[in-house]
Amino acid sequence: MTEKITLEEVLDRVTFRQCDDGTWLVDIVKCNIWGSVYGNIYGTVYGSISGRHWMYMETPRDKLKRLIEEGADKEQLLEAFNQLENNNG
Repeated sequence: MTEKITLEEVLDRVTFRQCDDGTWLVDIVKCNIWGSVYGNIYGTVYGSISGRHWMYMETPRDKLKRLIEEGADKEQLLEAFNQLENNNG
């Protein structure tokens, strides 16, 4: 027979929080995920996925978009734009 996880063990591994738009998010902490993850992962992933080390790489295009959305100053935007141009050329 399979042993069941207790509520206390579950609450030790996950946290719940409500977003400004009313939706709920589950933050998974201190556990391994076996199987598939659907949707978006925000935050940091430590370890490996399918045996491969995970590393987030922000492309120059993604960086420029993020800086625009964050309202970065002119200097930061110009630096990101130049990096994007250098990678496309």
